[in-house]
Amino acid sequence: STAVIFPSLMQLEHGISDSDDRRQRAACSEGYRRRDEPEDSKRPVSEIDAEIEEECGICMELNSRVVLPNCSHDMCINCYRQWRSRSQSCPFCRDSLKRVNSGDLWMLTDQRDVVDMATVTRENIRRLFTYIEKLPLVTLDNIFDAYDSHRMFLVLGCG
Repeated sequence: STAVIFPSLMQLEHGISDSDDRRQRAACSEGYRRRDEPEDSKRPVSEIDAEIEEECGICMELNSRVVLPNCSHDMCINCYRQWRSRSQSCPFCRDSLKRVNSGDLWMLTDQRDVVDMATVTRENIRRLFTYIEKLPLVTLDNIFDAYDSHRMFLVLGCG
């Protein structure tokens, strides 16, 4: 859960500038460049390649997609619902989906879906505070109880 919240914490603390956004995009594209592709071959991405990248791996439609949190495979929400009603595993790698709730799914956003960074930041902050509110309250009562019982023993033992 920390991996999901960390970007929100960073935006909350620092915000995100255009240069940060460009740097993150460059690092991401560098990290996901094909291993077998030579460094100097920078072929332009065609519209067909971009469309194939946005397709659901099951139905080949261009619907909004979800990412499974354990294995990071993605599919459209319709295929996920149909598959989930019949099976408890990922359709691509068979990783278990038993403990995956619909709230655990990551929604892939398209550039057309993002209104502006202020809206994204506001949503991230809202999610962060919702997450923080759901955290269990840590109390130190048992430490004080042990201290009080030890003190009570000393008072009774000396008296």
